[in-house]
Amino acid sequence: MSDPTKVFALSKIFHERVRLGIMTVLVSRPEGVEFNELRKVLKLTKGNLSVHVSKLEEAGYVEITKDFVGKTPRTTYFATSLGERDFSAYLSVLEDIIAQARDTA
Repeated sequence: MSDPTKVFALSKIFHERVRLGIMTVLVSRPEGVEFNELRKVLKLTKGNLSVHVSKLEEAGYVEITKDFVGKTPRTTYFATSLGERDFSAYLSVLEDIIAQARDTA
């Protein structure tokens, strides 16, 4: 029998679809992703991306570096080791929930 209470173990930080997308991209790119590239990949506005990355940064899941290429500012995002670990745990719980749902369907 499945345990429907497992859904309560899902991280609210990761479960929002924009943050899920951000973390999916960042964990697959350990070299980091620049702001404009991430925005284009996820088809987000600048403001929307900034708000969601800030929430992930506050939780310790994303590191932000800012530098210049010539005179042009560059912002790059990286998943932290904590972010990678907790995101992997989130995915494991989600996979269990999906498996349970398939078994009972």
